[in-house]
Amino acid sequence: MKKTLLLIIIVFSTIHSSNAKDIFYSIHQKSLHQKMPQQDPPTKTTLIVTSSPNLDEIEALQKYVKEVMPLLLDIGGTVIKRSKIEDVYHGEQKFVFLLVMDFPSKENVINLLNSKAYQNLIPNRDKGFSEINILFADDLP
Repeated sequence: MKKTLLLIIIVFSTIHSSNAKDIFYSIHQKSLHQKMPQQDPPTKTTLIVTSSPNLDEIEALQKYVKEVMPLLLDIGGTVIKRSKIEDVYHGEQKFVFLLVMDFPSKENVINLLNSKAYQNLIPNRDKGFSEINILFADDLP
């Protein structure tokens, strides 16, 4: 590899053409990338929230939703689905609302849920919902 690079450098210095420069930089970049250790990409995750509102605490519910959504979007969240469950084909309906969001990093979501900003929202969350489940779903290999 060193002999090849030396030859390219000699050709490069002799020819001075843009083609020689392109070839040199292309080979140099490839060799750099081959030596770099492969890193695992950040763990992507899907956040699933199932909930039932507390109809006696609509104000707390609205405040929670209004304040939590910007936090989730700021860390790269993408809303996949926001739904109201109307019909059940089989089983019991244990919740009314469904939220599904994708995130580029599970770690970022966990950090957000542990943050002071989110912790300040928990009293409104707990008042505004009679039931709420916050779940992570990770892709299968």
